[in-house]
Amino acid sequence: MGFPHPTIDIPGSWPTIVQELEQLHVRNEYSAQLLQGLSDDTSITTGHVCATTWIFSPDANFTLLVQHKALKWSTPGGHIEQHETSRIGGLRELEEETGLTQFDVRAVLDGPAFVHITDRDGERPHRHWNIGWLYVADMDAPLSKVEGARWFSCHELPEGPSDLQSSIALLRPLVTP
Repeated sequence: MGFPHPTIDIPGSWPTIVQELEQLHVRNEYSAQLLQGLSDDTSITTGHVCATTWIFSPDANFTLLVQHKALKWSTPGGHIEQHETSRIGGLRELEEETGLTQFDVRAVLDGPAFVHITDRDGERPHRHWNIGWLYVADMDAPLSKVEGARWFSCHELPEGPSDLQSSIALLRPLVTP
């Protein structure tokens, strides 16, 4: 797709990402479509494969969001580079956007939680196929000021992507079953 760095795009063959998706906890229409695109199916909407890191407080009452120029307040995440898995790419994005490292978070699940999308308009419309990972973190861990990372009550979410509330509603029960 001509992105400035070597991202994982679909259609395309990316067996490592397919292996991660075999561990997916919540399957939906987007995960099925992403798997088709990862098998070089050209009928699937072209786009970039991205990773998102959904961070909750241990009691799942708060979530960590970053200020994004186009998405408003969103979960940390971004493009997966060709040498990365979605888990590693998500943790890299988490550190870049919040200052939290893999040592500051605890995985809730042994694989990705779900797949969600972000459609991009503009000169070259395309889809971001987001593989969402679920973590908990101590709310006292220091955050970077670069991206404006902030904790928000799950009951009082700021303006963000259209699927922010429904994604949080889906993920919270997985944190505290």
